[in-house]
Amino acid sequence: MKCSNCRILINIDGFGGYEHYISSKKSMDNNVNNGFFKIIIQNSYETIYECNECKTKWALSEPDFPYKGYFEQR
Repeated sequence: MKCSNCRILINIDGFGGYEHYISSKKSMDNNVNNGFFKIIIQNSYETIYECNECKTKWALSEPDFPYKGYFEQR
């Protein structure tokens, strides 16, 4: 069972456009600012977030045409 922080997140296998990615990143940035998640790895390829409650990791990768990026639980 996922914790209350992770339960509302869904895997995204390919963003529908750059705006979809931006809204997902803003949402995760808000989660970090509110103390629900922390960034544990950030590089030019992806950002890895860790839930402060259950320690589940989530990876966010920026799209770069034709690559569509992703947001996935690890």
